[in-house]
Amino acid sequence: MGITQWPIIGPVAALLRRAFIKEPPFTWSPARVGPPFEWLDYAHIRMQNGPLAGRELELKTEVFDTKANVYVSVDDKQIARTYIERDPPGKGIVLWDIAVKEQYRRQGIASIMTYVGFRELLSIQETAFFKIRMMRLMKPGDKNIELQNVGIGVIGNRLGFTPEFDVNKILRPDNITGLEILPPKGDFPPSFKIVIRTFPLVLIAFVLDADTLKPVDDFRTYVKLTKDESVIFDWVRRGLIVIGNGNYWLRRDGLDQFVNHLATDEFEAKVFRRRVRGA
Repeated sequence: MGITQWPIIGPVAALLRRAFIKEPPFTWSPARVGPPFEWLDYAHIRMQNGPLAGRELELKTEVFDTKANVYVSVDDKQIARTYIERDPPGKGIVLWDIAVKEQYRRQGIASIMTYVGFRELLSIQETAFFKIRMMRLMKPGDKNIELQNVGIGVIGNRLGFTPEFDVNKILRPDNITGLEILPPKGDFPPSFKIVIRTFPLVLIAFVLDADTLKPVDDFRTYVKLTKDESVIFDWVRRGLIVIGNGNYWLRRDGLDQFVNHLATDEFEAKVFRRRVRGA
């Protein structure tokens, strides 16, 4: 008679992890995702500083079985929207598209939508894992290659997401075969086109300011970095260069950063942390 083997899941797995894996204690250290604002009611906020200081924004959140959407309107006119997949329903939360009208870009609207959408789903799910899907495959010889996903890339970096790619492997100097600076275009900053020997062959990346974690607009910074490819590798490792055409994951080493940006107090941070870990 055989022995039935039951999978160890849920609370049992969490108990074993706590028993045998020593982890540093969680430290409550609140931080903002985007610009400060105040809630006027469930669907309206007032911006507190920046170009939109004093303006009221209407937020509409929709949650369905397989998706969630967040919309922002000013004076009854929609100016931005965010699409999230719930894949699988009730567990996975995949941010995959953010759009903001040109005159409202780089003013924190995308950050606010992400904050609202993630909090809404975390409040109704008992477990959750997070991804950001930005994958766009290109060939080295493709024309009209340009930077995309700036806002979503900055948000992911600020929330503790890390690339799905093994950047320590694919951006080793001996794996880089070409490096080109792409000029700024519209509201987008300059960027790097990095050609590598391995999948996905082409990476489009942009640089963050070490102090503000906002995109660097100074073309000279890019020129300086191209003088030593090993410096680019180091900046990627430090999270100061964001890959704009790759997927991102929220891994355990980014969890505390994530919940500290989303929670409004220490108790809520611990609840969010438990739900993301599945403990």
